[in-house]
Amino acid sequence: MNAGATAERVYDRLRHALANGSFAPGARLEPARLAQEFNSSATPIRDALHRLSGERLVETRASDGFHVPAINEIGLRDLFRWNDELVRAALRMSRGSGPPPQCHADPIDAADLFAFIAASSRSTEIVMQVASANARLAYIRQIESTVLEDTSDEVRAIYISFSQRSRSTNSLIKEYHKARLEVVPELIITIFQRNFQIK
Repeated sequence: MNAGATAERVYDRLRHALANGSFAPGARLEPARLAQEFNSSATPIRDALHRLSGERLVETRASDGFHVPAINEIGLRDLFRWNDELVRAALRMSRGSGPPPQCHADPIDAADLFAFIAASSRSTEIVMQVASANARLAYIRQIESTVLEDTSDEVRAIYISFSQRSRSTNSLIKEYHKARLEVVPELIITIFQRNFQIK
C-alpha cells in the first residue's frame, strides 16, 4: 500500500470514528496510540488530524496536541442555528436556479437531505459549508432519536415539500431546527451519559 492510500485510509477511518462518537467530546487524540490502532505510522495520523482540524472536526491546543471538540450548550445552539441559516440560504438560492438535481432515492437522513438541498443551490460554497455542518453534527444526529420522536418523519416531510417546490419548505426547515434548539440541554446530558456511563 502506498503512502497516499495509507493517508486517505487513516483520514477516512478517523473521520468515521469521530462521526460515530468513538471518542468522547474533549478527549485527547494521541497520534502514537492511533497509529497502533490503525496499523499505520504516526505521519499519516498526524496528517489526518491536521486535515480534520482544518475541517473543525478536531481541535488543536497549544502544547496539548489534538482533541475531540468539546460539546456544550452554547456551541451546539450556535451550530444548529448556523445549519438552519445555511440550509434556508440554499433553499432560497435553489428557487432561481431551475429544477433541483435528480435524487435517485429519497434522502434517508438529515445529512443526505440537506446536502441535496445545498446541491440544488448550484453554489459550491453552500455545498461545502453544508457538508462541513453535516460532518460536525453527525454524532449529534445519531443520538437525536433518543430525545426526539419522529425524526425520520420530519426529514421526509421536508424532502416532499422541497421536491414539490412548496412554499412551506422554509417553515419546515425552521421548525426542524427549532425542535432541536429546544432539546439542547437533553442532548448534552445524553452525550455526557453515553461517554461517561452515568446512570
